[in-house]
Amino acid sequence: MRGTRFRVLFILLVVCLQIPAVGQEFSERQEIAIFRLSYYGQPITESPANLKVEIRGRRGSVTLELRGSGDPQIDQLFIRALGAVDERIRSTFINLGRFDIIGMNQRLTQRGVDDFIDVLTEFKRSQTELPEAVLLGQETFTETDFQQLVGGFVVVIPSVSWYSLTRLENGSFEAEIETSFSFINVENLTTFGQFFITTTGVDDVPEVAVKEAVDAISSELSFKLRSMPEFQIKTGILEVDGREVVLEFGRNMGLQPGDEYAIVSNRVLSTGHIAGTETGLIVISDVQAEFSLGQILYANPRAMVGDQLQEVARRGIELSGYLDAITDGLHPVTYTVGVRAVASRGFYALRPLAAVEIPFRGLFAETLLPVNVLLGGEWNLYLGRLKLTPSGAIGVGGAVPLSSDDELESFYLSHLGGQIRATGSVLITRDIQLYVEAGFVYWGSIYDNSVARLDGPLASYGGLLIGGGITFR
Repeated sequence: MRGTRFRVLFILLVVCLQIPAVGQEFSERQEIAIFRLSYYGQPITESPANLKVEIRGRRGSVTLELRGSGDPQIDQLFIRALGAVDERIRSTFINLGRFDIIGMNQRLTQRGVDDFIDVLTEFKRSQTELPEAVLLGQETFTETDFQQLVGGFVVVIPSVSWYSLTRLENGSFEAEIETSFSFINVENLTTFGQFFITTTGVDDVPEVAVKEAVDAISSELSFKLRSMPEFQIKTGILEVDGREVVLEFGRNMGLQPGDEYAIVSNRVLSTGHIAGTETGLIVISDVQAEFSLGQILYANPRAMVGDQLQEVARRGIELSGYLDAITDGLHPVTYTVGVRAVASRGFYALRPLAAVEIPFRGLFAETLLPVNVLLGGEWNLYLGRLKLTPSGAIGVGGAVPLSSDDELESFYLSHLGGQIRATGSVLITRDIQLYVEAGFVYWGSIYDNSVARLDGPLASYGGLLIGGGITFR
């Protein structure tokens, strides 16, 4: 009897010791305080005489001068760009859905981060009354501001570290904006992350070029934030039904169809450290208010209720390189190389695609680069690591002169066409899949025969298609 009791107690002890190793971890909405955007050396249209900014801290002080570019139009455009970048940053944090935002009205430069941490440390340590106002750089902080920050989890300090607007040789404008982000953990008052985002825009109108550079910030910032371990969603499997799973969180934490989550197996080492191993991958198929449905792409061992899931950050665009052969059985085979981009984040079965390809039809001998551009969509049937994908696209074809001496046009619009494909792919690793495909393609020539030697290379072509490629997810 005693032996039986001892065995039962031993089993219970083992189970209890294993609970921390297999327990699920769930993310919570994080409180984020975001300062307004600042710029080191911000250009202004009129520089007041002897304008200086002094940043004071326990380590000393730094004096900066603000100055303009000398071109009022460029300076005014920059000031408007600052406001646009500011709003773009805040909207990106809000749209991710996993943060509660505290908006700070102050602007704090990167050089003032250490001084800001020093003052906040003193305030947290002593909890004594501060003077009516504390000057950090150009900004004034009150005790109320610091009380608000002490209650927050993370402080975000964005700053434009580089801005330029230049005119290119062809007369168009190129805008470049480099924005840096610093993240401070208010609990332990340490800077735990910093990264830079560089975006560009090109257009004949300078305002449009700047807008393109500003608009490009959102997607890159979203990816960078979802790549940071501190901000990645951690959740777990609630139900399993064949290859379909139910997981905690939905729109309440900003999940989207097409998001991917790794199944993670954690174990406690003898040193007390936790080692995590990825054992499977799930793609989100449907998102509800507080839960989501997912399809298991692979899992070894099989997925079970209680498994830990961790977000896998993707840029939201899957890029594929491919090589196709096209023949109608009567004419020489046309070989085509191309790059296909498919939108993945926010989409599940039906996804839009775009492709650019080069058909080899003898145009290089005429110093011409043939180009086809296509737009279309695909439908995905997931079968674990295997996937079947019928797709279709329509587009235009043409040629671009490779020689500046070409006395002809700068671009030949030569074809209208389309294609249908059936693709079979296999997921080799979490980030790479290989595929083969077959289909039918036809490109009808609309070339006006103004140059006789191009009649053959720019003639209609098409037929059966067979090919394959590799996708980087």
